Formats: sequence, C-alpha cells, structure tokens
Amino acid sequence: MQPTVIVNHHRQTAIIVAQHGKKFQMIKLIQGRLKVTSLSATQIETQGYSVCSYSASQAARAYLKHGAGVSRRAKLLLEHIAGNEFSDVLNLT
Repeated sequence: MQPTVIVNHHRQTAIIVAQHGKKFQMIKLIQGRLKVTSLSATQIETQGYSVCSYSASQAARAYLKHGAGVSRRAKLLLEHIAGNEFSDVLNLT
C-alpha cells in the first residue's frame, strides 16, 4: 500500500501506512507523541481528514524530526517511508 498524507481542517496531518480489513493504520500525533493508530474510513472522514498531495516521504522526514517523541513502531515505519519515494496516493472512497 502506498503511504498517503491526510490533513484535517485544523491542519493536523497524519500518514496512512497500511490497511487491515476495514481499518487504516496511520501515524498521527496523539497526546504529544507520534503513534500508530487504526481508524475506519468513516472515522477518518468524521475527524475531517482528506487526502492531500504532500509527499509521504517528505512528511515522514519531518515527523522523524518531531521533538516531542515518536513511538518505536512509528519510527520504524517513518524511516522506511522517508527512505523511499512513492508516486500514487490512496483513495478513501
């Protein structure tokens, strides 16, 4: 699956990294720390997120520089994304 950057109306970003069944795994800021969480497409839409054209690799590099902390699992995923270029984006519909 292509990592995809999403943004909501509060300009909060997240990176979708995988899909398991009806849930999408994403890396987002939770209580001041970047963590991996799972949400359904409906939950993503309800929280005001939509797909944006920002590079997932560029977003991953920025996330890795985050000062408040990154969970171990999120760091591994972000390092993988940062080291690769992806051309396609995920369509949530």
